Amino acid sequence: MKLYGSCLSPFVRKVAAVMDLKGLDCERVESIPGSVPRDISPLGKIPALVDGDLKLADSSIICEYLEEQYPEIPARPTAPVDRARARWFEEFGDSKLAELCGDGIFFQRVAKKMLTGEASDEVRLAHTIETLLPPVLDYLEGELPAEGFLFGAPGTADISIATHFVNARYAGYELDAARWPRVAGFIERVSALPAMVRQFERETDLMAKMARPT
Repeated sequence: MKLYGSCLSPFVRKVAAVMDLKGLDCERVESIPGSVPRDISPLGKIPALVDGDLKLADSSIICEYLEEQYPEIPARPTAPVDRARARWFEEFGDSKLAELCGDGIFFQRVAKKMLTGEASDEVRLAHTIETLLPPVLDYLEGELPAEGFLFGAPGTADISIATHFVNARYAGYELDAARWPRVAGFIERVSALPAMVRQFERETDLMAKMARPT
């Protein structure tokens, strides 16, 4: 298998960590959006996966395929109600958390200057952190477990939530653990999974390069 995408993408990290949880090996092809061959990712998105003759793009579709094709080590719950809730948390991470932690924080503080040469929009950044993110954290505080993971063993849903806060942390955002203790504890537990730690090891050098003045 080949996995295309930047290791700093929360969506690429999500797929790579799920593959690691499932004990699957792949060749990593570092790629930015738009650089993956169009016959593999017609919309130019990352991540993209090649497994034999199969070519897929979109993290949720890839994770669903991995679960069905390689079920020996599951990354999703088995009960229909739990599977539905797991898909919801995955979608919540991929949409709302990606919007706030990714576009609102990581892009503004880390990626914007590198990609466009422009300074961060401090007004938008403050609005995201002070106004938009707290209600989302309040919601998660009522949904995430005080201990362990969402559905017993760690899986795709857990990673789909935590991966976006990893990027926010790279951008200097620190969650208020006193105000949102369940969210903070959950993110720490997921981040401590060996499958996630191995992704962080890949990301260290790239983050260091991005932090250097040009």
